[in-house]
Amino acid sequence: MSIDVRVPTTGNAGEDAVIVEWNVAVGAQVSAGDVLVILETAKATLEVEAPSGGQVLKIFFGPGDEVPEHEVLAILGVAGEVDDDAGPAADRDDPGATAPATATPSVTTTDAAAASSSPSGSHSAEVAATLKGRIKVSPRARILADRNGISLANLTASGPDGRIIIPDVLAAMKLISTAPGPAGPEATPAPLSGAGAPEVDFEIVPVRGARKVTAQRMHASLSGTAQVTLTRYADATALLAYVKRLRTVTATQNLPKIGVNDLLLFATARAVVKHPEANSIFDWDGIRQYRTVHLGFAVDTGQALLVPVIPAAEALSISQLASAAKDLIEKSRSGKLTTPEMEGGTFTVSNLGSLGVHWFTPVLNTPQTCILGVGAAHQTHPEAPSLLPLSLTFDHRAIDGAAAAALMADIAQAIETVDVLSAL
Repeated sequence: MSIDVRVPTTGNAGEDAVIVEWNVAVGAQVSAGDVLVILETAKATLEVEAPSGGQVLKIFFGPGDEVPEHEVLAILGVAGEVDDDAGPAADRDDPGATAPATATPSVTTTDAAAASSSPSGSHSAEVAATLKGRIKVSPRARILADRNGISLANLTASGPDGRIIIPDVLAAMKLISTAPGPAGPEATPAPLSGAGAPEVDFEIVPVRGARKVTAQRMHASLSGTAQVTLTRYADATALLAYVKRLRTVTATQNLPKIGVNDLLLFATARAVVKHPEANSIFDWDGIRQYRTVHLGFAVDTGQALLVPVIPAAEALSISQLASAAKDLIEKSRSGKLTTPEMEGGTFTVSNLGSLGVHWFTPVLNTPQTCILGVGAAHQTHPEAPSLLPLSLTFDHRAIDGAAAAALMADIAQAIETVDVLSAL
């Protein structure tokens, strides 16, 4: 009996996953627990294992494809027990998906062997792509080709198992745009970028995974809240001096390093706990004001922005908070951050100081009421104090401007006296 391999639950209902890499091909024999495919979600990288042993009979999606939660990725079983035309749920629900010119069936074991027997790699890809009169193409590549009038039958497939993917369509588009037209006064190429516009070389970057979720949440945050931003400076002279002393001590005692961001998180948590109206979540049925600061902080992974949460941050010592932050940063950048580690935040800090930014307007991490933006500490002249720019964005539905200003004053004071706070 064949077994479906599906996209696992990702933690957010309805969230798509993106296929990063297949570790197996159609026809491969696998054992229970073997990693079949690697997926990327908005928060992490997932390894999908074989639920049982058997042969890989079908693979329905290729690298770069966006696949819904619980969708069938592949079928395992005994050779010959699955019909060649069997497809994933999305194809079965769409009568047009199985049309000969646009269907996306997998190549069977015999088909794959025939395709790979060609001495030319590109030729074998073409054979696999057009085998049995059908064309194997990723959903995104098909859409891109349709929109630009590209015939799939004329494309060279570079994807796994002879699958046409987005780069193949883009290559064809580029060839069309650069090909010389017929000689004579009637040779007037049609513009591809709008009426009368010249063709411009470009690259399409898919909006998917973490980038897609971040974009959706940012848009929803700005359109669904009443965001206002206040700015002010904090004197960072004592904080920077304290960091230097801490670095000296931790280095000589072989202790974990404590940095500027750790002290900022520590000071912020100690200040925010005094302002439950800011440490809150807005809801039309009532604003939830929290007595404990579950502190989120923005982490740039190089792919997208993640916001892990340090629970009860105001109750931690500097070393405890620094250790928690370091662990969450490492998990974020290695794709191992779990959904629970990003849930339950009540206040967020976004620090762009290391990038040289002074002022910016952070966007609320909804449904939270406040987010603090931190810029780069700087001096107006050598003898002046080090000024640290602070930008507080708040939801005016949940907190008024005067209360937000009072919070900023307390955060600034906590930053200016963080060396004393740490001893209390």
